[in-house]
Amino acid sequence: MILWTMPDAGDQTKETYASFLNLFKKENPHIPVSVRVFTRNVLWRRMFTIKHPTYEEEVPDIIQIPHYWTALLVREGVAENLSQLDPGLSLSTCLAPLKNHCYKPGTKDIYSYPWWFDISALHYRADHLKLVTNTPEKDLATWDGFLKICAALREQFKDVPGYYPVQNGDWRGSLSMRSALPCVWGRGVDLLTEDLKQTSVSSKAFKEGLRDYVNLAIHNFMPILRERGSLGTMVSGKASLMLSRKLGLSTFDARRGMQVHTVPVPSTGEISAAYMSGMNLFINTRSQHKKEALAFIKFCARPEIQVHYAKLLEVFPAFEDALELFMLSSSRRLHIYGGILARARTLPNITIMGTIMEILKRILAVCATQIVEGRFTQASLDRELDLAAKEIEYLLSIYES
Repeated sequence: MILWTMPDAGDQTKETYASFLNLFKKENPHIPVSVRVFTRNVLWRRMFTIKHPTYEEEVPDIIQIPHYWTALLVREGVAENLSQLDPGLSLSTCLAPLKNHCYKPGTKDIYSYPWWFDISALHYRADHLKLVTNTPEKDLATWDGFLKICAALREQFKDVPGYYPVQNGDWRGSLSMRSALPCVWGRGVDLLTEDLKQTSVSSKAFKEGLRDYVNLAIHNFMPILRERGSLGTMVSGKASLMLSRKLGLSTFDARRGMQVHTVPVPSTGEISAAYMSGMNLFINTRSQHKKEALAFIKFCARPEIQVHYAKLLEVFPAFEDALELFMLSSSRRLHIYGGILARARTLPNITIMGTIMEILKRILAVCATQIVEGRFTQASLDRELDLAAKEIEYLLSIYES
C-alpha cells in the first residue's frame, strides 16, 4: 500500500513517518505501507494525472490533501466513496468546521476523512517584546499595533546582522496566501460571496486586507525570497515574532530561558479570525488495496493515535474526543488556543477552491519578486487582483452555477 503525503514535519518528515508507521505495522503486520513525500505544489499537479496514469507510473492508494480539495477530486472521479466502502463510517465526532469538507457537495457521502488540522496564531518572544512595550498583548491585538511593535523592534535590534522583526513562517520564504487570509477576513470580506456565486478579490476591503499582510515585506519587517538557511529565526535571536499555523511550543520551550507567548493573529478590522487548515485522507479509486487503505484511515482517526500524531507534528487532532485529550494534556495549550479556535474559519469545499488559491499564490509570488526588485506598486497588485476576479468569476460560472 502506498501513501502520498506532504513534508509536514519539514526535514524531520522521513523520521516522523517512520515512527508513526511503526505503530500501524505493529497492529497490522500483514499490511505493508510505503510513503512518498511531495510538496503541496507537486501534489497539486499530480492530482490531475492520477486518473489516467501511464503504464510506468506508480498508483497511490491513499493521498493526503488540504481540506478544500475534496470537491474537486470527487468531480474528477479519483476519490473513492468511503461511505460505500463502509456504510457505518461516521463523522459524528469530527470538529464542526471540518465536516463539510469530507462530503461530496450536496450529499452525505464521505469521500475524504479528517486527519489533523493547524490554525493561525502569532508567537512572540517575551524577552524581546519587553524591551519595546509594557503591554505586548494589548499592542498586538490590532494590526496597526503589530506594525508599530515591528518598527520599534527593528530600531531596537538595528545592530544585529540579519535581524527582521518577523520570522517568515513560509518554508519557501515567500508571501503566503494562507497567512494573509486572517488579514482579509479581518476587513470583513471573504474570497467569495456568501452564496458562492461571486468573488470579492477585486473589492476595496479585500485589497486592503491583502495590503496589510504585504506591508510586512514592504517595510522590511519580514524577509522574503531568501535561502531558508540564511533566514533569521526567533530561536537564533534574529526575529521576535512569527505568524504560524503550527504550535511550535516544543521548539521554543527547548531553549532554556526563552519564553515564547502565543496570541491571536492581530485584527486588521473589527473581525478577528484564524485560518483553520485541515488535512484529509482519501482513497484513490484506482487503488487495488482499498480494504487496507480504509483500515489505515480508521487507524489514523482513533483518539490515542490522533493525539500521538498531533504531538509529533505540533498540530491538532481533527476529532472532538481526541482534541479534548490533546488540549487537556497541557493547560498552556488549553488557555492559549481555546479562544483562537473559537475564531476558526476554513475555506469552502467547492470544485474551484484549489484553483482560486493557486491563482492568488501566483499573484503573491509576483508581488514578492517586485518588492525584492524595488518595482512593487499597490496599483500593480490591484490590477492583478482585478484580473484574477474576472478569471475566478468565469470559473464560478462554469463549475458552480
